Amino acid sequence: MPYALFEENERLTRSFATEPEVWAAAERAGLVETRTDGEKVLEDNFKVKFYESGPDEVNDPGSDFIFS
Repeated sequence: MPYALFEENERLTRSFATEPEVWAAAERAGLVETRTDGEKVLEDNFKVKFYESGPDEVNDPGSDFIFS
């Protein structure tokens, strides 16, 4: 089941096998904020979502984000 980071409806990252992997990529990119209560949240407009990947999808495991 692939997961990715989205901004609104645009996928920003390659597919990851788990949600925690997407969160880790978002944190590496500086897109995760830590609230005063210690809870980690994504910056506005970003969401981790499950999506259906296509058969022609190419993933570069050396890069977290998709650049078009």
